Amino acid sequence: MVDRSHLWTAGLVIASMLTLTSMPASPAHADWTLARTDAPVALVRGTNLSTARAGDTLRDGDLLETHEGVAHLQGEHGTLVALGPQTRAMLAADTRVALLHGWLKIAATACVSQACPAPRVDTERGPVDIGANAAAIIATRDDAGAIDLFSETGAQTFAAKPPATIASGRFASIDAHVHLQQSARPSDAFIAAMPVPFRDALQPLSPPKPPPGAAPSRAVNYDDIAPWLVSTLPERKSFPARFRSRVADPAFRRDIDAHLKALPDWRALLYPPARSGVRRARYP
Repeated sequence: MVDRSHLWTAGLVIASMLTLTSMPASPAHADWTLARTDAPVALVRGTNLSTARAGDTLRDGDLLETHEGVAHLQGEHGTLVALGPQTRAMLAADTRVALLHGWLKIAATACVSQACPAPRVDTERGPVDIGANAAAIIATRDDAGAIDLFSETGAQTFAAKPPATIASGRFASIDAHVHLQQSARPSDAFIAAMPVPFRDALQPLSPPKPPPGAAPSRAVNYDDIAPWLVSTLPERKSFPARFRSRVADPAFRRDIDAHLKALPDWRALLYPPARSGVRRARYP
């Protein structure tokens, strides 16, 4: 007599193998190191809030917030990033960085591995592709949601329609309507507000040894991540799935519900639609 259980198990294994071979390749992930920081950096990893310390390894998906001073990050592919004070940024796959607010300087140094994806900075006005061996300074403006971009070296590409190239030494401003204006030099307001350390070229640093033990952490509340949840960055799409476990917390759920008009992608988590045609099974 044939043991059907073995056939069924074999079928599952074959089906799993076919599924894996047909799946698209996952995006490349990269580790970062917090090489140096002038002050503590708030870190949201997963659904927990803690403090990143100099020497710590950072990962894709980490949300970072600086308060004072400048924080220097180094990617494993050689990308260098500096975050200015009062800055919110997120590390993403393929050496992408999302800038929500503040000041960011980025340099694409010589590739240190065989496959180095080109760095990209996502902003609420659109993505900026950093050229090979190029460096740029990007800042958000509080007025009308505009961003400013100074191409320090090399050429950067603002991925608009059509794409716009910002040559070395040129300055660009992109307003809330994604209108781009270029000039031969940075504006006086940009230079005056720029963090002083951003005047120097980014250089690789020797990070300290990682501090022993894990930094104290707690579950995030709504105020910790609200600016990200209501942003127009492409990374916003991942937040309902990422933070859905926090909906079980009454305070977090209440805050989401109170701002649901600005968070339509959360409605299904708070008020799941009824499944039509599904009957509950009754058991004697």
